[in-house]
Amino acid sequence: MTSSPTQEKLTRELPKWTAPINPEVDNSQLKVYNTLTKSKVGFAPANGKLVKWYNCGPTVYDAAHMGHARNYVTIDILRRIMTDYFGYNVQFVMNITDIDDKIIVRARQHYLYNQYAQQKTQVDNSLISDLEVAFELFANDKLKSTNLEEVASQLDKEGVDPKLIMNYKAAVSSRQAIDQVKNDLSSASNWSQDQIKAWLENSKDILSAWLDSEKKDSVTDPKVFRELAAYWENDFLQDMEALNVLPADVMTRVSEYVPEIITFVEGIISNGYGYEVDGSVYFDTAAFDANPNHYYAKLEPNSANNLSLIEEGEGSLGAKLTGKRNPSDFALWKKSKPGEPFWSSPWGEGRPGWHIECSAMASEIFGTTMDIHSGGEDLAFPHHDNELAQSEACHGCPQWVNYFLHTGHLHIEGQKMSKSLKNFITIKEALAKYSPRQLRLTFLMHQWDNGMDFKQTSMEEAINNEKLFNNFLINAKALIQEAKTHNVEFTGDNNYKEGEKQLDSWFREKQADLHNALCDSFNTPNAIKALTELINRTNVYIGQVRTSGQAVNHELITQIAKYVTKILTIFGLTNRGHEIGLTSNNQAGANLEDTVMPYLRVLSSFRDNIRALARGGADAKQILAICDQLRDNDLADLGVLLDDREDGKALVKLVDREELIRAREQKQKQEQEKLARKLAQQQAQEQKKRERLEKGKTPPSELFKTEEYSKWDEKGIPTHDKEGAELAKSKTKKLVKEFDQQAKLHNEYLASLQE
Repeated sequence: MTSSPTQEKLTRELPKWTAPINPEVDNSQLKVYNTLTKSKVGFAPANGKLVKWYNCGPTVYDAAHMGHARNYVTIDILRRIMTDYFGYNVQFVMNITDIDDKIIVRARQHYLYNQYAQQKTQVDNSLISDLEVAFELFANDKLKSTNLEEVASQLDKEGVDPKLIMNYKAAVSSRQAIDQVKNDLSSASNWSQDQIKAWLENSKDILSAWLDSEKKDSVTDPKVFRELAAYWENDFLQDMEALNVLPADVMTRVSEYVPEIITFVEGIISNGYGYEVDGSVYFDTAAFDANPNHYYAKLEPNSANNLSLIEEGEGSLGAKLTGKRNPSDFALWKKSKPGEPFWSSPWGEGRPGWHIECSAMASEIFGTTMDIHSGGEDLAFPHHDNELAQSEACHGCPQWVNYFLHTGHLHIEGQKMSKSLKNFITIKEALAKYSPRQLRLTFLMHQWDNGMDFKQTSMEEAINNEKLFNNFLINAKALIQEAKTHNVEFTGDNNYKEGEKQLDSWFREKQADLHNALCDSFNTPNAIKALTELINRTNVYIGQVRTSGQAVNHELITQIAKYVTKILTIFGLTNRGHEIGLTSNNQAGANLEDTVMPYLRVLSSFRDNIRALARGGADAKQILAICDQLRDNDLADLGVLLDDREDGKALVKLVDREELIRAREQKQKQEQEKLARKLAQQQAQEQKKRERLEKGKTPPSELFKTEEYSKWDEKGIPTHDKEGAELAKSKTKKLVKEFDQQAKLHNEYLASLQE
């Protein structure tokens, strides 16, 4: 059963939720977990099959990480299921937040730091003095101490703030860099510009914070803020394309909707739920909550007075604004200070608050209500709760959103990722190790509204499932193609016996299991389980039939393979459509000539080689070598696998070319290693033989002619030691054995001279 993103006991009664009435839709079919009700409820759009869906997009100030991937790929999966499985007409809207306190601070710091670094052409006492001031400011602000040893002693305590650890690491990095130069200033003073920049990077966080505190008012060019946001927006969209996330039907940018946002704020004020203080406008949560037709914090009622979350939602710059009537009130419009971007408004120069942005943009597209609003569970309060309050205050409606879907957190080996903690894996870093399909499959194997741990074992499971799907579809496609191109001898016997009946029954059962799983709040883990069980049973059937020497029922295999491909397409794992199989990661469209000619050239070359061998009277071994060359190299380079079978007829399979090349390279590597081991053994044996022959040069009769002995028999075996004493029988026996061994070695040596 799907668990709620928040399981704590509610201290406030949930507000009434009204289910949409839609006679065109059976809401008993699809159940979705709705954060508004903390339960699974029947889904029905307000208007026919049209689903109005708004998804919270990114705040673009840094690289997108795996937490973003989990959220946006997961929402993409749900969207595809709604559209391609349940047949809804989804209008999907997503925003780009390009006006935000995080963007402002990051852009200013980035600009000021780069400007400072470019100006510093020499390491001197002035530069060191700046760094010392920056270090002291940072340490006192973030660590509450400049004594790093004292701070380090607190890091092992239970429940320590992860931000303390992060800031401590930044302080240590800077301190070490400063001390390095202070201890050898004469050497550092001769550094190049590149060396200085590389050294300053150790203190970038600390220096950026200090520069911003000193010079933020000097940043007046609006391009500084827009360029940073535009850069990271483009980077984010590239990541989404790489992950095969469908683009939004409508994408809204905050910077393009400022006039609409101002109008929206005016509507809230005119309805009595907003007030202006010194150029800023706040939402009156107390007035809103006092109205019996409204309810503040619908999603997270227990958090309504959580001041730390409220302050975090106001942003690092907005938190300093004053004049609120109630602690839980939040900014609709923020008065801009020097060093902050601004737009003209009835209340003076300022910018939108974070929460109002989504409310105004979504309302501009959808009007006074929508079917689905989605985002990460960390946005539920205050962001989404404030969205609901603002929108219902402006529109005068009791229920702006009918279904709120929140995706679960993603942890990395048990630790929650966070940009603010700088402990994240970027999407690009993840894609350097895993394919987009493998990442998507991992998300499919976890319930969308539960937390998940991104770790090696879960990725290995996803990779194994990918291999299972791919191998099955390749094999099925080859069997189907073989049945089409080979005449089957008529036997008068049908091909739908007990094995086929059992498989067909299992197929229908797994289809039902998968359908029930998707109806159960998009339970993709159970859906994947149904697919793997279907494939495993089908593989058993194929193996049993082939072992018995019978032909598989290719009509049944076709049905199953097409169904599997269809579901994998719906999940976004392939773009095959009605074809069978998984798409190659680097597949691109090509015209007929580009597609066919490489195969024709291989065929022509093979024919030329066979003809040449035949004319030259080649033996079977040479012809088979050419056939192996065709199988292992020429066709493998084209993504064709010839699977040799016991009956002598190869099964032709189309496989990912890169996969075949990797397999071939691995095989070649193993063969080379085997050859190297064999060569090493041969060399060792030859060395051993050389040593034996060298030792065998001495005739056995001369072996013991040393000062150690004084008398020998007629063969040259010692009888007396150097003192003239007769040797003991045991000693003589040992010498005879050595004599015989030397005789053998000497004979080998003499024989080698005749070779």
